[in-house]
Amino acid sequence: MGRFRTFSLVVALACGSAAHAADSALILGKASYNANCAICHGEDGTGNGTTAELFKVPPSDLTTLSERNGGAFPFSEVYKSIASGLGVKAHGDSEMPIWGGYFVADTLADRNMSEADAEQIVQGRILSLVYFLESIQK
Repeated sequence: MGRFRTFSLVVALACGSAAHAADSALILGKASYNANCAICHGEDGTGNGTTAELFKVPPSDLTTLSERNGGAFPFSEVYKSIASGLGVKAHGDSEMPIWGGYFVADTLADRNMSEADAEQIVQGRILSLVYFLESIQK
C-alpha cells in the first residue's frame, strides 16, 4: 500500500508539474509574441499589426496555420520559420536567420553565458512561441 501511495503521489506531482510547465510555456510564448511578432502579425495574430501595411507581402494570419495545413498544426515548419526565416518572404531569405540569431544575441548579451547554454535557452524560447501559436488556432 505504501508503494502505491508513493507512486500515486509521484504521478500526481508529475501531472501537476507538466500542467504548470505547459502554462509557463504559453505565458512565455505569449510574451515573446507580444514583444517580437505582434507589431507585424497583430495582437490577435490575424496579420493586422501596426506595421503590416509596410510589407510587400502582408504578414500571415497566424491563427489559420492549422486550417491551411489540412487541420494539423505545422509544428516543425513554424519552428523553422521562427528560427531561420525559411520560406517566409517577409522574414528574408533562408541565408539570414532573423529570430534565431536575434534570440541568441539577446540571450548572450542579457545573461552573459556560454553559446551552448544560450542555444538551449533560444530553443526553449522558440518552442514556447510555437506552443503559443498552436494555442491561438481557430
